[in-house]
Amino acid sequence: MKVADFGLARSVAALEAEAAASPGGSGPILTDYVATRWYRAPEILLGSTKYTFGVDMWSAGCILAELLSGRPAFPGSSTLNQLDRIMEVTGYPSAADLAAVASPFAATMLESLPPPPAARPLRELFPGAPPEALDLMRRLLHFSPSMRLTAEEALRHPYVSQFHNPAEEPLCEHTVSIPIDDNVRCGIVEYRDKLYGEIVKRKKELRRRMRERDAAKAAAAAGGASAGAVRAAPAEDAAPAAEWRCSGGSPAVGASQPAQRTAAAGGYAARSRGY
Repeated sequence: MKVADFGLARSVAALEAEAAASPGGSGPILTDYVATRWYRAPEILLGSTKYTFGVDMWSAGCILAELLSGRPAFPGSSTLNQLDRIMEVTGYPSAADLAAVASPFAATMLESLPPPPAARPLRELFPGAPPEALDLMRRLLHFSPSMRLTAEEALRHPYVSQFHNPAEEPLCEHTVSIPIDDNVRCGIVEYRDKLYGEIVKRKKELRRRMRERDAAKAAAAAGGASAGAVRAAPAEDAAPAAEWRCSGGSPAVGASQPAQRTAAAGGYAARSRGY
């Protein structure tokens, strides 16, 4: 299974650059109306506009819980009901958890909820789940986003070790930058022109790479053919001398098959003439 929905994806690199350029500033705002409610992280439910990759890891934890139980883990009917269901599992957030959420509305929203009951252990909610699966779920479903596993850490967890293959899980070594500023709203025509421009630019780049690759292959093939011709030339020059090193018309050992046939024919003709 692969989770691949980038419909409302945003550039986290742009957020980090903006934060570094203007410490304390408002910076770009991330929408709080993303992800299906049942898989929505607590910080989004609480109105945070500065969330991180942790929202995706929370969703992965919800999916894992659903795979193990066969039903949604937090089927909330509203935003507040969703928070209530989450705290039945995670417990009431601490002051540090609320600080990590980074939402000015968090305290007010939680105060409007009735006090949640004591958090139930995951082994009671998922009695048939293996201990390692429960441990992975617990590490993904932390209320605080800073406490959740990263994608790289989750891939190294013992529960998924049999599927873990570092050779097929490359990390992006460069920053992915979006060519169209996603913090500026453009018109339909502008978006279309920018999109078409990026497509044309990408196609030109791919054609250039193909030409370079074909030229490299042609150069390698030409070099190999020249080297083969140089190696074959001395053998052809030496063949006539090797054919008649033995007396009596017998070809030398190691002579080529055409040379042996020629020598045999010559010896037969000499015997027929009585030489």
